[in-house]
Amino acid sequence: MSGKSSTGRPAKAPLDREVFVEAAFRLASRPHTLSLTYRDLGKEVGVDPTAIYRHFQSKESLMQELLDRLFKMAHDRRTVPTSQWEDCLAEFAALTLDTFLEYPAIAVTATSLTTSGQGELDSIELMLSCFSEAGLRGGALAEQYAILGAYVLAGAAGLARDLAESSDPESHEWFTGPLLVDPSHHPLVASIRDEILALDHREIFLAGVRQIIRTAADKGRN
Repeated sequence: MSGKSSTGRPAKAPLDREVFVEAAFRLASRPHTLSLTYRDLGKEVGVDPTAIYRHFQSKESLMQELLDRLFKMAHDRRTVPTSQWEDCLAEFAALTLDTFLEYPAIAVTATSLTTSGQGELDSIELMLSCFSEAGLRGGALAEQYAILGAYVLAGAAGLARDLAESSDPESHEWFTGPLLVDPSHHPLVASIRDEILALDHREIFLAGVRQIIRTAADKGRN
């Protein structure tokens, strides 16, 4: 096989779903990118945007595929076993945040899309397995999974959006702005102003995860 077309020019690689998925991930990782359009995706691949419809029925189906890949990335990066359920959940939440921060344009869809794909289902199974290790069953198990899942998705997606919109991507401030306050009207705010301004958004996110995990441990013991 020569790898050339009948005209003597190099043959183009065949287009399939994976070509568009890989191109979408390249676009999504670019700084200050918060949305993916078929026009940009077609330009990235070098085809007319309508070619994408031969592989994805709609923009939503494409975003579901991409989001499920993010879930799978975070899940597959784990190192802590579910038997160490508290550390496993903390690690998984941190990995989800870090993965979302890599691809904000995909991550921002996490609060509005359900993928029903392998990545999402594996992630749900992981959280349920961990909370089962804590001794939770039935409705309590479902509720605790829902609390952690909603918190992680909303928090990680929000921070991913903030990163993409930030003029300083290296900033880790939880509270942006000078926080000007009159002590006579807001004495408590004024008394810990410096502490508030020192808060780190990633650490606040993880602190919330740890609180949810401690609550689950208490429920499991009761």
